[in-house]
Amino acid sequence: MEVSKEKILDLARQIYMDLEPKEVEKLAVDVEKEASDVRVINEADTDNVKQDVSVLNRSNSLRKDEVEGYKNKGELLQNCRDVEDSMFVIPKIV
Repeated sequence: MEVSKEKILDLARQIYMDLEPKEVEKLAVDVEKEASDVRVINEADTDNVKQDVSVLNRSNSLRKDEVEGYKNKGELLQNCRDVEDSMFVIPKIV
């Protein structure tokens, strides 16, 4: 797939982006380089490659998420600076 200046200008028009002629040329070259890299990756033979999450030989060391109720709200809120109706009060940001 060749990336032409016309394709770059069409895409820029669709996203309401004004480009200078020098920017169009540079983008066309940059996008063509990226497309070339993707073509190389797509050509790699991955048929017999085992799917893996990590290159390290480790298992998942995260704990299992378990929802537990907390019965003593007073103890939970004792370290909070401001409490109102059993809720944390934080400063306004906006």
